[in-house]
Amino acid sequence: MSKKREFWYFLLNGTLDDNTGVYSNFYTYGTHCGNCLAKSIEIAENEGIINPELIETCRLDNLEEFELPENAIEMNSDVFMLSNLNSYELKKEETEFTPPTGIAFGTDENEYETDLIKECFVAYGKNENEIFEFELVADNCRLIKTFFKAIDFLPKTDGFWIYLRDHWENEQTELFAGKDLISKENIIEFLKSNNESTLKNGFIDIVVHSKKGETNLTLDEHKKIRLHTKDESVFNEFIGEIIKIGFEQTRDYYNIEFGYHHWHYRTNKSLNRNKFKEMLSRKNFEKIELN
Repeated sequence: MSKKREFWYFLLNGTLDDNTGVYSNFYTYGTHCGNCLAKSIEIAENEGIINPELIETCRLDNLEEFELPENAIEMNSDVFMLSNLNSYELKKEETEFTPPTGIAFGTDENEYETDLIKECFVAYGKNENEIFEFELVADNCRLIKTFFKAIDFLPKTDGFWIYLRDHWENEQTELFAGKDLISKENIIEFLKSNNESTLKNGFIDIVVHSKKGETNLTLDEHKKIRLHTKDESVFNEFIGEIIKIGFEQTRDYYNIEFGYHHWHYRTNKSLNRNKFKEMLSRKNFEKIELN
């Protein structure tokens, strides 16, 4: 067995064929969660699982007592897989929410049932600060393309910021402004070019700004799309465009941030925090001091 670093459990969901879904369980060593996940996904694919995606995870090396299940098979020096696969019949009318890359359900008991989370949005009227608020949940399969469309739905943009959250490698929250990233086209190109470290990173908030209505569009660390604006016309037009691409408004709004035990992670292909900041510096980002 390789040197013990981090040790993670993963529940992956995929398919065996067009009619059969499957759940598989892995216990994996690696340098960080995303590194362990990549090793598990590779084994799953080698075992014939199509498009395995992370549903649930837990860090095991922090637990006082943990023993591998008796039916765990050593696939290589880092990865163990349960011998039994849990298969089920796929039904087109049933859709299960898959958390976007960068965040996953934990194994602890939740306040709410996970099947309550649906693709939908909520919209709130003007609050005491004269701000209209919008929030949307999208499944992993279409979150990124929805965020790109949401950027296009904004008025002319003039600002782009990235928050590095404090639970990423246990540092202070930091804010960086992309001084050269003003237009929608440039912002989207930057995100596409660095998608593993930005769009799929569960430790950052991405903010696109428009002066009109002091509008901020955010893809937050919980992979929700949020809009804050003081301009009611911006708010209404944005919602109209969101409805056109297939999202429905709801009052029964559930999301992974509240009522669900969850974990944040970055992918195996992403930069660590220091290298990420070095990349931002090369791209002419400026660090903004937070009060």
